Amino acid sequence: MNPQPAAPSEPGQTGPDDPEPGERPPELGWPVGVVSERLAIAAPTLRSWDRRHGVGPSLRTRGNHRRYTELDIRRVLLMSRLTAQGVPAQSAADSVLTLDAAAIAERLEGDGVLEALSERGGSGRAPGAAGDATDGAVSVSVGDAAGSGQDATDLVEAIVGAARALDPRTMALLYRQVMRRRDVGRAWVDVFAPALRRVGALWEEGRLGVQSEHLTSELLQSELRAVVRANRLRVSGLPVVLASADDEQHHLPLLALEAELARHGVASLFLGPRVPSDALVSALRESQPRAVFLWASLARPQAEPFWRDLEVVDWPLEVVVGGPGWPDGIVVPEGPVSVTRVADFDAAVAALVPRPGGPER
Repeated sequence: MNPQPAAPSEPGQTGPDDPEPGERPPELGWPVGVVSERLAIAAPTLRSWDRRHGVGPSLRTRGNHRRYTELDIRRVLLMSRLTAQGVPAQSAADSVLTLDAAAIAERLEGDGVLEALSERGGSGRAPGAAGDATDGAVSVSVGDAAGSGQDATDLVEAIVGAARALDPRTMALLYRQVMRRRDVGRAWVDVFAPALRRVGALWEEGRLGVQSEHLTSELLQSELRAVVRANRLRVSGLPVVLASADDEQHHLPLLALEAELARHGVASLFLGPRVPSDALVSALRESQPRAVFLWASLARPQAEPFWRDLEVVDWPLEVVVGGPGWPDGIVVPEGPVSVTRVADFDAAVAALVPRPGGPER
C-alpha cells in the first residue's frame, strides 16, 4: 500500500509546513503509522530501531513533527532484511547507516545483503575470528541475535521477516538458537507465540500468504520435536497425556509443552489435536497416566461428555486444562479425579512436573 501525502494548501494559502515564496519545497515525509503499514513492520519496532539504533525519520516539519523520507524508508527496509536473516539489530543499523542512497539501493536489489556487514566484521568480530560458526555469517548473526539479552521484539520481527521471505533456513536457525539461549518455556512465551500471532494477524489482513503461515508453524513443529528427541533418554516415570479438545485444531502449545516437559525429564504421551472424547477416555484407561493436559482455544460447552465419562477412572488422575476455551466451574464425577485450571504456560509446567523430593504426581 503506497501512502498518500497530505493534500496541499489551497492556492494563495500558506499552511504551517508550506515553503515560503521562493523557497525550495520540502521533501514529502511519512509518519510512523504509514511506514508501518507500508512495510508490514510493527510500529513499536520502528520506534525501537529509531530510539535505540538511530535508524528512523530524518525529516522534521515546521510543526516539529518527525517524518520518514523515501531514503529513510529504504534504510528501514534494508534493516528489516538484515534482521530477518538473523543479523543483530545494532550490527544491522551500523551497516545501514554507513551506506549512501546508491549503496542501499544496490543492496536491496541484490541477493547479497549480508556481504556489506561481513566486510565490516559481522557481529563485531573480524571475519574468521575465534568463535565464528562454521555455517558462515548467517549462523554467527542468528546466534548473536537469539541471545538472552536481545529484545524479544527484534526476534519476533526477524522470524516474521523470514516468513515473509519464505526463508526456511534462516527461520530454522532462529528457532534453534533461541531455544539454545533460552529454555523452551521462555522461548515460547517471549518469542514463538508472539511471532505466530503476528504472522497470523498479517495473514488475516491479507499482507502475508497462507504459505508463510504454514512455513512458520511447520518449521517450529520440527524444532520442538527435535528437543523432545534430544531428551528422550532422560525421560522416565509415568507419562502425562497431552491432547487437545475434540474439535480443537491448534496444537503448537501442546508441542511446546511436550518439549519443555522433556527437558525436565517428564515422560509424555502426545495425542495431538482433535482427539474425540471417547478415544481420549480409552487412551486414559489403557495408559493410566498420573495426569492429562487438555488444550482448548475455542469455547467449550459447560457440560460435555468427557467430564461424565471420567467416572470410569479408578486411579488418582489430575486433569489440567489450559487455554481460553474452558468454562468456569467444571464439574467431574466424585472419585479420584481432580481438575486444575492453569492460566499460562509456566503454570502448566508447574502443574505437570513432579515436585523435587515429593511423591510422583
